[in-house]
Amino acid sequence: MENQKFNFTNMKNIYFEALKNDQTLIFEISVGRGRFLFMMFFSEEDKESKDKLFIYLRNTKTIIKSKLYGSHKNGDFLIYINNISREKLINELQLRNGKGSFNFENFLNELNSKIPNSLSINKKIQQFRENWDAIKELSLIDEEDKTILIGERRLPQNKKPKETTLRKLYLYTSGSIEDISELIRLLKKANMTVAWTNEKAKKTVSDLREIINRLQ
Repeated sequence: MENQKFNFTNMKNIYFEALKNDQTLIFEISVGRGRFLFMMFFSEEDKESKDKLFIYLRNTKTIIKSKLYGSHKNGDFLIYINNISREKLINELQLRNGKGSFNFENFLNELNSKIPNSLSINKKIQQFRENWDAIKELSLIDEEDKTILIGERRLPQNKKPKETTLRKLYLYTSGSIEDISELIRLLKKANMTVAWTNEKAKKTVSDLREIINRLQ
């Protein structure tokens, strides 16, 4: 069977929402017994990353990686599904033998119909934290060995905070989701980032409100 082409047209709203705001797209869709975690991670340093789609299959614990094609501005998010990916997607559904016919095209349409129109950063952080053990192999953060927060750091005017550095706040701080969201917003507004270390340092931050209060 040739690669099957499908257009995830309902990606348009949340795709451009993520590009404008937090450069992260992560949401889960349930179809029958299947649980499908859709992910896209954008980066100024990697222009191609905005077109890479990852689908983590929660039951079978596998990840499908694919490139999206077409004019996203016009609502085209085309994916080409080969036989291996098709089999993985079907296996995730855990279908029972003899329980009626299965139409793969209808299944893809159902996935598309369940893509949300908008996503809060709070929900994204929650999904990121819950699924980190499964998705950490995707190289989504900088300097993975540095997990101790030192504090904020100002950037030169020609630099912007890297999403791969800011995402570490999701994982390696005990702050509330609301505080992390607010801190990321303030850092971007001030064109600042956060610094990390892998050693015990004299200056560390245990409460994100310390940085938030300084930036407000």
